Amino acid sequence: MFAVNCRTMDVLAVFVRWSVFLLIAVSLHVHSQAVQQTTEVDNSYNFYYEQPCCSGTVSKSKYHVRHRRDHVREFSCGTLYYRTFFVDSKRDALYVGAMDRLYRLNMNNISASHCERDSINLEPSNVAQCVSKGKSEHFDCRNHVRVIQPMGDGSRLYVCGTNAHSPKDWVLYSNLTHLPRHEYVPGIGMGVAKCPYDPADNSTALWVEKGNPGSLPALYSGTNAEFTKADTVIFRTDLHNLTTGRREFAFKRTLKYDSKWLDKPNFVGSFDVGDYVLFFFRETAVEYINCGKAVYSRVARVCKRDTGGKNILSQNWATYLKARLNCSIPGEFPFYFNEIQSIYKVPGDDSRFYGVFTTASTGLMGSAICTFTIGDIQKAFEGKFKEQASSSSAWLPVISSKVPEPRPGTCVNDTSSLPDTVLNFIRSHPLMDSAVSHENEKPIYYKRDLFFTRLVVDKVKVDMMGHQLEYTVYYSGTNEGKIHKIVQWNRNGDSQSALLDIFDVTPGEPIQAMAISRMHGSLYAASDRRVLQLRLALCARRYDACVRCARDPYCGWDRDAGVCREYMPGLIQDVANETADICDSSIARKSVSATWGQSLHLGSFVKMPEVLQPRAVTWYHYSREKGRHPITFNKPEKYIETSEHGLLIISVNEADAGRYDCWLGGSLLCSYNITVDTHRCSPPEKSNEYQKIYSNWCHEFEKYKTAMKTWERKQEQCARQNDSNQNTHPNEIV
Repeated sequence: MFAVNCRTMDVLAVFVRWSVFLLIAVSLHVHSQAVQQTTEVDNSYNFYYEQPCCSGTVSKSKYHVRHRRDHVREFSCGTLYYRTFFVDSKRDALYVGAMDRLYRLNMNNISASHCERDSINLEPSNVAQCVSKGKSEHFDCRNHVRVIQPMGDGSRLYVCGTNAHSPKDWVLYSNLTHLPRHEYVPGIGMGVAKCPYDPADNSTALWVEKGNPGSLPALYSGTNAEFTKADTVIFRTDLHNLTTGRREFAFKRTLKYDSKWLDKPNFVGSFDVGDYVLFFFRETAVEYINCGKAVYSRVARVCKRDTGGKNILSQNWATYLKARLNCSIPGEFPFYFNEIQSIYKVPGDDSRFYGVFTTASTGLMGSAICTFTIGDIQKAFEGKFKEQASSSSAWLPVISSKVPEPRPGTCVNDTSSLPDTVLNFIRSHPLMDSAVSHENEKPIYYKRDLFFTRLVVDKVKVDMMGHQLEYTVYYSGTNEGKIHKIVQWNRNGDSQSALLDIFDVTPGEPIQAMAISRMHGSLYAASDRRVLQLRLALCARRYDACVRCARDPYCGWDRDAGVCREYMPGLIQDVANETADICDSSIARKSVSATWGQSLHLGSFVKMPEVLQPRAVTWYHYSREKGRHPITFNKPEKYIETSEHGLLIISVNEADAGRYDCWLGGSLLCSYNITVDTHRCSPPEKSNEYQKIYSNWCHEFEKYKTAMKTWERKQEQCARQNDSNQNTHPNEIV
């Protein structure tokens, strides 16, 4: 017979508590190993864990590995350096320029496109000559398509490629077939000054149909015009009569080897706006050269009617001007993001330009998104000019009395009739004194240790109880293959923004090209190895909790169904986070019954999304004795915070009963109500009661061991499945 006394029960209780604690620690260790194994796919579309603490009432699955790839499409034909996009929404076609290939992808589902059927081969010529100049055969001496522009109604495409460091251009039908000989387009065949020699160089090009001299179409470009890269140029092609083939107007370009006009520029974009074509680029700042070397971002413009001067600047632009772009954090000593990396304009809206800027690569790394209005750009070009009296002088504004008439840089009907005083002035004074200020006097978004490479923007209009609200959504790609999704809104004249999500779409591969189509509800991104298509309204595939769903302008929370849906009137949405408790009624409140001495784990997320990691997570306990008070983790023998900001309560007792709320910033994330059953732990009075308790404890211990073995087996299966997924064809949907 067993002799049972109070001391024996105390010892047994301590043993049971520590045994359970050890089991929890082991299980947490196994879980942490599983989390480490999934680090490569954090925030990815293969496995994205965002299971809020209380969604068990909605979902039957504990871990709920959701977000399958049915909303992500992928296209790849190998490492072909997919770096040029052109979107033709009317034809449901996404044209992708790659190495030796031009692809036409189905915008509804790019995975349905075929590597051979939906492409045209544009093989390079003179490969041997390129190799003899010291260039690599398998990259430099290939034909990288860098320009894809629609001509006329879009039934024909202008295409230009590097062609083994000997640029060449073509005109193709939109179905990727060559034109017959009788449809030959004059001026086509040699691509020098139209696209770069080197596939690693940044360039821009734009086909302009209207506003040119004689109303003739032309290509405007910004690129390197020499093999040695000594001659960089903003260029317009010869203007031909497409019916007769006769050249009506000669090409126009920037001055050759003049650092005041261009100094080692990297072009990022060009746009046809009114009477002008605008070029965006970064270059060595000639006005800073006496103080050292610095790179500034620029916007330059040329008049589309420009035909050059009569004697001076006869082959050059007679209206070329440029100004600095200012993207900085304001303050007594502003922090500048000097190097523009990408520029975007929403189709049909010429009022704003959206750019991503970075700091110099030699200093503290950081990126920012800034917006510029066409009004501020015009204001800079209408301001004072900048000049340097001598090579050792400082750059100063030109006094108004020295500026000739008509004002240099403005559009006139015939630039060849401009007086020599105007032409000489613009030849030596292309730089404006004032910089173009960014809108709202602050960046839309900025972050250190981040390098943005590309940007696209979408405008979202929401009907909120009869009021039309407008939001701007930014998708910015990084050099690590991630896309940051940022929303901006205006309230009472004040611009605000918030980071909504981070997608890891091409892990470890820089985003090289991006495009967006509101018509197809899709975002397109490319790295050197693949092209991906993502839905804009992810909603239920991305958010399992109201607290995040309500902040996305594409989505709204369905209180009745407990799911996130594409927004429609009647759903919960609060993009500006103006109503702190808007999601409180949608929070599931879970009741948990615990026995005395048991340890409890209250979870917040199975996997904390990267976008939420900087935000503070706070736990509060509501008890009869203390009321509402925050949980502190300075007593590890009682409270432990898990890596996912969950709460572990060690050895619960009567004082631990009550409500526990988890808050993410100012939003309630989840809530638990804990009751502690102290009666089940009263000391047994008979030996058979002790034997029963001991037997139950052994049974529970066996259940723990079985659960751990099951977990380990499933982890091995997941690891094997991940290995097999890496070997599948890239166009398959996992």
